[in-house]
Amino acid sequence: MKLTKEIEEFVSLTITEHMGKAYAEWKIKQQSVTEPDKVEEEYEKVIASLSPEQEEAITKYCDAIFSSGADTEEFFYRLGLKDGLKLRKVIKGILKSLS
Repeated sequence: MKLTKEIEEFVSLTITEHMGKAYAEWKIKQQSVTEPDKVEEEYEKVIASLSPEQEEAITKYCDAIFSSGADTEEFFYRLGLKDGLKLRKVIKGILKSLS
């Protein structure tokens, strides 16, 4: 069965929403060693001490790290989901042939 563009977009949205919800629930349960506000304050102090060019370079670097991490997580999540669906199909076929 081929997936239409609409089904692919729906699956992508569903995965994104599920991951967001699961992450939010997980994050609530985590105990941070450092208070987020304190980290933010320290970051702002460091950024304020930099020239505009240095600030831009640091900001671009941080954005690239976060973007790369998000892309990697999505890739492996989708890969796991695809593998799970394939495994389900194989097991379903085996069970059907055994009955």
